[in-house]
Amino acid sequence: MNSPDASKTEKVGVSTESVGKKKILVHICCSSCFSYVSKRLREDGLEVVGYFYNPEVHGKGEYDKRLKDVRDFCNEKKIELIVPKYDVQEFFAPIMPFMDKTSIKYISDKKRWKRKRCQICILNLLEKTAETARDQKVNYFTSTMLTSPYKDHDEIWNQGLVLEQLFKISFYYRDFRKGYWAGRNYGRSHKMVIPSYCGCVYSAEEGILE
Repeated sequence: MNSPDASKTEKVGVSTESVGKKKILVHICCSSCFSYVSKRLREDGLEVVGYFYNPEVHGKGEYDKRLKDVRDFCNEKKIELIVPKYDVQEFFAPIMPFMDKTSIKYISDKKRWKRKRCQICILNLLEKTAETARDQKVNYFTSTMLTSPYKDHDEIWNQGLVLEQLFKISFYYRDFRKGYWAGRNYGRSHKMVIPSYCGCVYSAEEGILE
């Protein structure tokens, strides 16, 4: 566990109030989760930079709705936001061999397939966040996925530590799950989109909020 104590991008809402503070790049899944995480991190004295990278989100319309809320929130809170280009193939390409019945990697068992695609998706999201954090010379990287009681925190932690070694930038782990409902309540009170599924077409079909 690491913390302060132990392509084409678009940037908006650059903060000028935190000069000299250590920066943390936060992968953002949605505005409601980010509302809680960003508040806690700022209370810890960190300068928060948002990173909305979600190629797994099914449908450009859904993606745009989530992004709009995140943009609005970052503008209101004066948080810098980095938005890479949306490309769903960045989600599908690495999981395709496990869907192809002619591939040696094909997985027929539904539970194993779900576990594998989630592992690959988490790795992709964290890897892009770590890479961007390194390129932006940010001190730490983390993700709002850590607010979800449906995510495998051991998986996120272990992958974060591997990427920490690869990119030479500290992964900030913190159990934000106690803020899950606080974030969703904030989202409702501020008329934000409250996702009913994790993001990908498979989680939408399964009707599961991961």
